[in-house]
Formats: sequence, C-alpha cells, structure tokens
Amino acid sequence: MPLLMVDRSEALDRDDAFAVTELADGSGWKLEVHIAGVADIVALGSDADATAFLRRESKYLSRRTVPMLGRDTEQAATLTETAERSTLRLLADLSADGVVSGVSVDRGRVMAGRCVAVDHGQITEILGSVDDPLHEGVRAANDAAQVLLKGRRRSGVFALYDLAHGWGSTEEGGIAPIPLDVRTVGYVIVQELMIAANEAIAMWCVQEDLPVLFRNHRSAVTAGSTEDLAAEVAVAMTDPVLFEKLRSRLQSSYRAATYAPTVHGHHGLRLAAYTHATSPLRRVSDLITQRVIFAHLDSAPAPYTSEQLGNLAADINRRIAADREEKAAHFKARDRKVTAQVVAAGELEVLDSKRWAKVLAAATARDPIGDVVNELRRRVQSDDVTVTAIVTLLEAGENWAPIRREVFDWASRAHPEFGPSVVSMWLQAHPDLPRPEIDGDNRGPSHTPMFAARFRVGQVCGPWATAGSKKRAEQDAAWGLTKAVAAGESHPEVGSPLRDDPQPVPPSTTHAGVRARPASARSGPMDSDSGQASRRRERAQKNPIAWVISHAEHHGHPSPQWVVRMEGAAHAPVFTCEVRYLDHTATGSGTTKNLARTAAAADLVDSLLDVTSPARSHR
Repeated sequence: MPLLMVDRSEALDRDDAFAVTELADGSGWKLEVHIAGVADIVALGSDADATAFLRRESKYLSRRTVPMLGRDTEQAATLTETAERSTLRLLADLSADGVVSGVSVDRGRVMAGRCVAVDHGQITEILGSVDDPLHEGVRAANDAAQVLLKGRRRSGVFALYDLAHGWGSTEEGGIAPIPLDVRTVGYVIVQELMIAANEAIAMWCVQEDLPVLFRNHRSAVTAGSTEDLAAEVAVAMTDPVLFEKLRSRLQSSYRAATYAPTVHGHHGLRLAAYTHATSPLRRVSDLITQRVIFAHLDSAPAPYTSEQLGNLAADINRRIAADREEKAAHFKARDRKVTAQVVAAGELEVLDSKRWAKVLAAATARDPIGDVVNELRRRVQSDDVTVTAIVTLLEAGENWAPIRREVFDWASRAHPEFGPSVVSMWLQAHPDLPRPEIDGDNRGPSHTPMFAARFRVGQVCGPWATAGSKKRAEQDAAWGLTKAVAAGESHPEVGSPLRDDPQPVPPSTTHAGVRARPASARSGPMDSDSGQASRRRERAQKNPIAWVISHAEHHGHPSPQWVVRMEGAAHAPVFTCEVRYLDHTATGSGTTKNLARTAAAADLVDSLLDVTSPARSHR
C-alpha cells in the first residue's frame, strides 16, 4: 500500500505519510502513519539542534520560507519519493464508530518508492476517478477521516471545516483562515488523521509512563456549548459583519494551549492526553518528543531529565507568548498612524470592526471625543458593536461612564450571549485575578423550570439573574458582573432568589466551619443597649460577607482581604478562608469557597462587634 504525503506541490518539508486500509468485513480501517525520523539526523547538542531550538519553528513568509533546521538538514531528514528514510511509525485500528484501538508505536523504515507526493487539489481528483491507482487508498482515508470527525463532534468538540468560505477551527477552539490552495477534502483528511495520531502517541506515552512535551489546554469557564456555537457559525457565515463579531468573541473566550512534561488534558479537543509529534521538521516541540520516544524504544538513556523537559517547555511557552505579544504590538504600532488620520478626517463610519476597535482603544485612553461617542451610538443603532469594543469601554476611565452605561444596557438586552465572552476577555487582560465562580440554582416543575445564576470574581460579586433556561441565566449573570465591575461595586452575597428565604442561614452550630457563639454571649442579663447590640449582631450574621463589605465602605476603611485555600481530595475538598480587615484576622472553613468565606466573615463580624458590645461585660 503506497504511503500518501499530502502537502503543497512545492513543499520541501514533508513530515508525515499515511496509508489507510479498509477492513474486508467493513468494520473499520487499519491506520499506518510514518513520521520523519528527524531525531536520527539531528543529534542532541549539535549545531542543527541549536538552530532548531533558537528558531523554534519554520517560518512561512509571503515570499520565502525559513526552515527551522536549515535547508540542508531539512533535506536530509524529509520524507521523499526517492530515498529510504527512518521513521517513527504508528499503527492503529479505527472502528466504524470512530474508536481508535490497538495502538503500537515503534521505529519504522520507509523504502524508496513507497511514498507518493500528492497535493490537496489532486486528492479531489483522485476521489473522483475510480480508475486512479490511488483511488482506493484515498477513498479509505477520506471515509476514516469523516468517521474521526463525527466522533470528535459527538464528544463536544467544535470542529469546523468551511472549505467554501475558507475557515477552520483551531485546536484551542478559535476560528482561523484556511489558505486558498489547500481548501479541499485533502485538508480535512490530513487534519483528522494527524489529530488522531497525536492523541494516540500521547496516550501511548502515558501508558509507558514516558514524559514528553504534552500539549495541555484548560477550559474557559465562561465558554458556551459547542452545539450553540456551531449553530451560530452556520448563521453567521452569510453575514461578514456578524461572522467577524463571532470570531472576536471566540478569540476572547478561548485560552492558549501550553507545553508541559505532565498531562493535564486538552479541553479544546476534549482529549485526556495530547501532544505534538507529527511535525518534527517544522516544530522543535515535536523533535524533542520524538527524541524522547526513540530513546525509550532503543532502551537508551533518556535525553532529558524531567527538570530539563520542564525548562524546555517553559521556554517554548514563553517565546510563543512573547511572539504573540510582539506581533500584536507591531500591528498596533502600524495602525496608530492610520487611526489618527481617520479620526482627524472624520471617516469613522467607513471603518470595519477591527479598525474601529483600534480607534476606540486609542480614544478611551483619554477623555471622550465627541465624534467617537457619536459613532458609538450610531453603531449601537445599526447593531455593529463587538465584544472587543465592549471590553474596551469596560476598561475606560470614569468620564466614559455615561456612554458606557448606554452601550452596556443596549448590549445586555440585544446580545445576552456576549456576556460570558466579555467576562472572559476582561479576565485575560487581568491575569492576576482569580478565575470566575458561578453560583447556580433552579426550581419549579420540569415543564416550566426557573434558573438563577450569579458570577463572582475575587471580591466583586454580581447580582443574581433569573431566567427560564440555565444558559440565559448565566448570560445575564455575566452581564450583571460586567456592570458591577464598571460601576466599581460589589452586590451583597445573598442566597438564591428562588428560595423562600434568600438570606443565608445565620450560623448557630459549627456546620461548615462557622463557629457557634458561646452560650454566655447569647444569654444573661440584657439591658436596652445590650438588646440593641444583640439585634445588630443578628442582622449582621444574616449576611456576614455583605455586612463586612458595607462596614468598610460606610466607614471609609480599606476593603477586607480574602485568601482561600483548598485541602483534601478532589472529590471531597475542604476550603479554608482567611479574611484580614483593619487589625482583625478571622478564619472559616467549609465544603465550598462560598461557605468558607461566609464562615470567615461570620467570625470577623463577631470579632468586630465584640469590641464594643455591652455583652462583653457579662462574660
């Protein structure tokens, strides 16, 4: 069976080749993937290795390509139709329902003449010609790729291939352009088979207890469901303005994946383990992983210690982030001049959403400009406001408060779905803040349920929002938090509005770490002053967190500082909260962060009121 190398016709760096064979009984396929044995050519510590590490990846520029390894080393390692090559070989079975099993990873060897180079356009032609000698292999590969794609979508992955418009999903869950010359089914085949190969190799490494550079990706708590996203994409594809809004929202919602020698899963792909192993000619992370695997297969000493792997991963992550920031800074600098010219010429209406976002960002760094404010109102009326613009307004100074309220009030009504993305994008600009917490509740019969939700980030608590669906309640709650952040206020941490008594139950036992008041503090002779103090304490203990925050605001004191720690097993955690306010320190614990915060606040209330309470004289 020939091995297919699907790439651009002019490609000089062919990392992978594959063959897919359909089983005779139609129950699935045999997969065979060969990855160029670059680690056999590039020795650890060699000049080529140093070059690869410094460049990190190949650069594909508009007029030329800068190969990661240098052209000579690249040509010595690339798979080719005419030369024998060593490879990393993956063999696996794929069932008709998309399950990969029977994985083996070993050294391979591809003999001269077995590899066949085809470009993406030729794949379409081969599929349409039953007489082509490659037809059966390409048809099997296409069928297998479609089964893999359906399986990924069933697992909740946002997997998009819009070959007509030229858009595809990224591993992290964003949307990126597909180059015009590869927009065929060949692109889908390669993507799906390589994702499956990278997952299979990662899982094999886990089973072998072999630390490589795993590709980890954590979820954004504010990201929506993939089903809803897919439906939105289908609608937005015919509307360029709406589609750009959607892309902006996605970009603000997903997190960047990172490398590490330990496994933490890949949320964007919904995989327990994932790595980059199929492009060792183009990415140094893949070369490092291949070098580790070859040493393991050869029973040779590991090329890196765990500490060295961790340092390599951290360095690659750092440089990727720095490149991303440098690229963003370059485009910002390039746009400043044009932005200033546009504002001066009064041509704001003709700007697309990207250019307008840059104009708005520059304008909000100073006091409001009449033309910019008027353009904001015009874009509100024409429903042409993006998540990026909303977050820009959220970060603007107090003088922008009037127009900010107008835009937020409109957007929360017209686009409730923007809420979670606004929170996520704002948090990305403030990495020092903790991840948001979402409180939820629901009541009512199944045919007419009612849901409640509330967002909290650090010391800022949004208001409860209620709706007939959980999704809408969380969207409105995200907007509630956004408006609270904009106003510089935190809402009282009362209980769910769906409960008969929305206030937290006053502590009377040591349940959830709230210490009981000593009997001597609750009984004994009481005069009018002590009775008043007792009622004051009782009111404060109904919602101790809100009372402490209000106490600080009313007296002009610095806000209380909260620190929450988690201990115990993941399935039965215990949270401990320490709160510092003025010269008081109090602690509390509970099975959730909120219970621990409530317990600590209750302890702090007692400490504060005990200072002046007449009841102290009766102890």
